[in-house]
Amino acid sequence: MARTSVFVVDDHTLVRQGLIQLLGMHSEIQIVGEAANGREALSKIPLAKPDIVLLDISMPELDGINIIGRLKKLWPDGKIIILTMHDNSHYVVDALRNGASAYLLKDLTDQELVTVINTVRDGQIYLSSKLNQLVIRKYVALMQENSLSTPLDILTEREREVFQLVVEGYTTKEISAKLNIAPKTTEHHRKKVLEKLSLKNTSQLMRYAAKEGYIT
Repeated sequence: MARTSVFVVDDHTLVRQGLIQLLGMHSEIQIVGEAANGREALSKIPLAKPDIVLLDISMPELDGINIIGRLKKLWPDGKIIILTMHDNSHYVVDALRNGASAYLLKDLTDQELVTVINTVRDGQIYLSSKLNQLVIRKYVALMQENSLSTPLDILTEREREVFQLVVEGYTTKEISAKLNIAPKTTEHHRKKVLEKLSLKNTSQLMRYAAKEGYIT
C-alpha cells in the first residue's frame, strides 16, 4: 500500500519538529511539508497536495478554523486533522462544520495518531475519545437540528481575521499592514464585528473572546 503523505502545521517549532520526527519513524507515513503559520500553510499545501494535513487551531494572525475553510476551497480533496489542546465546543463544531475530518487532543501517542491518520485517509471522521462528552453531544444535537452555528458564523471571512488580530492586541495600523488593507477599511471591519456581536468597544470584545474560549 502506498504511504500516506502528511503535511504538519503548528506555530510551535518544538511541537512541529517533534511530530515530524515521530511520524517519520512509521514506514507508512511520508512527511511532505511543514508550515509555522496559517498563511504559509495556505501557500504550500495546495502545491504539496498531501493526503492529510495535521493542523493546530491556536496560531497567531490566522487561526486553524479560518485555515480549514480556505484550504477546502484551494484543495477540496484533502483531509484535515485538527491536533490541539483545546476541547472548547465552539472549536469542535467550527472545525467539523468547516470540513475537518478529525479533532484530536495533544495527549495521544504517536501510534494513536498514526491510527487516526489511517482512519481519516479511509474516509472516516474521528473525534478524540478524551473530548468532553458534553462537547460531543452538543455537536450531535446540532447535526440533528441541521444548524451547525457558532457565535462567529455571523462574521465574514475578513471580519473574522480582524476579530482575531484585535483580540491578539494588534493596532489598527498593524492590522492594516498585515492584511494589506487601508486603515479606514480595518476600522470599518472592526465596527462591523462589534455591531454584529452586539458589543460596544474593544474591552467588551476581549471579554467576549475570553468567555467564549477564543482566547485564554
